[in-house]
Amino acid sequence: MRVVISGNPVDGSAGVALGLLLRAGWRLPGARMLSSLAPVVLLYHGVPRAPGGGIAAEAFERHVAFLAENFELVSVPDLGRARRRAERIRVLLTFDDGFRNSAEVVSPILRSHGVGAVFFVSSRHATPGRYLWFSYLQALLRSYPDGSIVFRGERMDMSPGARAETVDRLRGALVRLTPYPAAMYRAIEEELPPLDEFVSSDEIADRYAGMTKEQVGELAADRLFTVGTHAADHPFLTRCDAAEAARQIDENRRWIEDATGQRCSTIAYPHGDYDGRILAHCRDAGFEHGFAVDPRVRSDARLERPRIGVYSTSTDALGFKVQWGNLMRFLRIPVG
Repeated sequence: MRVVISGNPVDGSAGVALGLLLRAGWRLPGARMLSSLAPVVLLYHGVPRAPGGGIAAEAFERHVAFLAENFELVSVPDLGRARRRAERIRVLLTFDDGFRNSAEVVSPILRSHGVGAVFFVSSRHATPGRYLWFSYLQALLRSYPDGSIVFRGERMDMSPGARAETVDRLRGALVRLTPYPAAMYRAIEEELPPLDEFVSSDEIADRYAGMTKEQVGELAADRLFTVGTHAADHPFLTRCDAAEAARQIDENRRWIEDATGQRCSTIAYPHGDYDGRILAHCRDAGFEHGFAVDPRVRSDARLERPRIGVYSTSTDALGFKVQWGNLMRFLRIPVG
């Protein structure tokens, strides 16, 4: 048996034992009486049609049906409403980054089940031919042909055995470039192989392209969905200087408001990365809800709502995270 939790596979007898623990852990009679009363906020990223790493459409639809059957799925206004002990655990679904598959794969599945969600959208990859920096690196890792790439005069080994280490080194080199993140994107677009040279157009649309402005507007027009800010270029906000961090947030917010015709009052910090300076800007800008991963500053609960990432296709792992994730975080046990 092979089980995945927190993104890490567990095989053999250990996998069997973990699978049984997960299955029992959320199904225990009366378990909800011991769980957190606050809503559980789940974090998904891209959901492509085609399987092959991560959570694809078929597995995601199983997740939605499972969650709807066993928990209460809620929207942003319900975040301040604690449940009673005997009531079902409340769950809010959130989707980061704004990949095109959010509009073309995720939203039809959610609509078919009558389930709402929040979509946090970075605007950079709404432009055809532009991609978020980390998704470009994922494409290198997943699809670049055997051989090598040259960056800043260094030939970097992309053979299967060395590829992961090479991409990790390239990632480190890119995020250190200044001014950040403009120099990083300039290097990707001018010095590295174009993504469309080693990834098919179908796969680009399914995994790497961003939603168009029109698709963002269509999502926001549906009462089930909320669209929030995720910074224009998906940088580490704390690596940006103060003016650039403000521009990343404010420009992205204006783009979303223009696309939707609605006020945008919700933000998720890219990579879960923020500090007191970022919080102060969001507070001054009038954001009403801010979503982290793990709260870092703990000065404003409204703007530091924790989320639990979903990386396994297993519904038992999902049920375990919903049942116990908030309590594990309170006890400082890694949730994944």
